[in-house]
Parts: sequence; C-alpha cells; structure tokens
Amino acid sequence: MSQRKYNTKIAIDGPAGTGKSTVSREVSRRLKLKYLDTGAMYRAITLKFIREKADLSDLEAVKKILADTSIKLTDNQEVFLDGQKVTDEIRGAEVNKLVSPVSAISQVRRQMVDMQRAIAEESEGIVMEGRDIASKVMPDADFKFYLDASLVERARRRRNELKDKGVILSEDEVITEIKNRDSIDSRREDSPLTRVLDAIVIDTTELSFEAVVDKIIKRVSDRLSYQKAR
Repeated sequence: MSQRKYNTKIAIDGPAGTGKSTVSREVSRRLKLKYLDTGAMYRAITLKFIREKADLSDLEAVKKILADTSIKLTDNQEVFLDGQKVTDEIRGAEVNKLVSPVSAISQVRRQMVDMQRAIAEESEGIVMEGRDIASKVMPDADFKFYLDASLVERARRRRNELKDKGVILSEDEVITEIKNRDSIDSRREDSPLTRVLDAIVIDTTELSFEAVVDKIIKRVSDRLSYQKAR
C-alpha cells in the first residue's frame, strides 16, 4: 500500500545513539517517503565554520557565513556544501566535536529550521529525524515518535560506530562525550531536544533495529488503513 497519497509526515526525535538515523532511513524506504537527516545539515554548516576558521562568539561573522552558505541533500543522502560533496567529511572527528556547540547558536538553529520546514512543505510525504522535529520543525506531523535508550547502550553503539571508522575510545570517554552532547542539546535556547506530549516513546535499549522499525511501520500502517476504511 503506497503511503504517498496521504502526504504523510513522520517526525522522529531523540538523543544521540538511539538509532534515529538508521531507523528513519528504513522507515522512509518501506513507506516510499522522502527522508531528511537534519543532523547532516548541522554537520555541513559546522564544516563551513571550521573551514572559515570562524569565531563562534562573533555573531556578525556567523550571520555573514550563514548568508553565504548553500547546503543541499540529495534523495540518495549525498550532502553538498557550496556545491561540493562533503558526505564523508561531515562525519569526521573535528565536526563531531563542534556540531553540538554550532547547533546551539540561535542564528544557525533558526536558519536550519526554516530550511527544514520548507523541505517538509514541498514534500509529498517525509520522514524527518532530529531533536526538535515534532516540537519546532513539524509540529503538525501526522506521526510523532521519540526514540530513547539507556546511556550505557547509547555509548556501546557509539563506540562500535567509531570503531568501524578506526577510532578507538574508552567507554568512559564515549559516555562523557554523550553526556556533554545531551547537555548542550537539552539546554540550548532555541529548539532544544524535546519530547512532545503526544509523541509515541520507543525505548530501543533492548530492541533490535528491525523491531524498532516494525513498531513504527505498524503504528503508521494501522492508522492509515483505518483512515482509508472510513
């Protein structure tokens, strides 16, 4: 059953290490909906600031860089910064270190949210994941999910991800990194990490990737089938 006719908008929020990106990609594939990784957008602008050696406390410089930056994401998840493909480069250690502080800058946050809203409005249907999708970007989403997991499990996943990239960190180092990121994401002034009241919460700690995807697909399919039957 194709879901496109419903113009279905699905928001998936949650902190780092809960499986948002991989789950969202698979949900979008199965439902034949557009997928937007908002984190890639923040990573791309972070890379721009790194290249420009920008002082993040200089708000005028930040505004100038934002005004002179182009970020595009293709349907096959390639990321282009000012016309240059940076899909792999935005996943590097330097970007990892700065992406949360950059994302906390109000001017950055507002511009990215505006871009994401425009993409959502132009899309026939979309799965969008991040930290403020249901609260700020798509408060009118048809489905709102919030993925969570224990800190230990999130750290384990993060360590495995880094290990696959040849980066070896201790469990304590990764836990500290995640705690710091959670703190920045939750306390920033604009669009903090938020679990909205009507979001369906899924604790992924002891669930497989397939089980999480199946839960979301079932919830969406059941409601859409009910609406069609009516």
